[in-house]
Amino acid sequence: MERAYRSVFSSLEGQVVLADLAAESGMYQAPPVDLDMRQSGYLDGRKAMLARILSMIRIPPEEHAALQQATRLETLPDLEEE
Repeated sequence: MERAYRSVFSSLEGQVVLADLAAESGMYQAPPVDLDMRQSGYLDGRKAMLARILSMIRIPPEEHAALQQATRLETLPDLEEE
């Protein structure tokens, strides 16, 4: 199973999807302070799914740092030029 996960997420497209999943899960963002228990549990579940993927593909620390950077770029607002 780990080999299958690595095969999927080692491709260029897989890396793009992984960055999108990390951005959507909020893995590298602090949660809003006004969440109720249900909302907090929902966000924790999203993060847990990404954590499972990351544990299956066993990326080295330097690739993990690159994923964090790609996630930050993914979550930046699109700025239109004037």
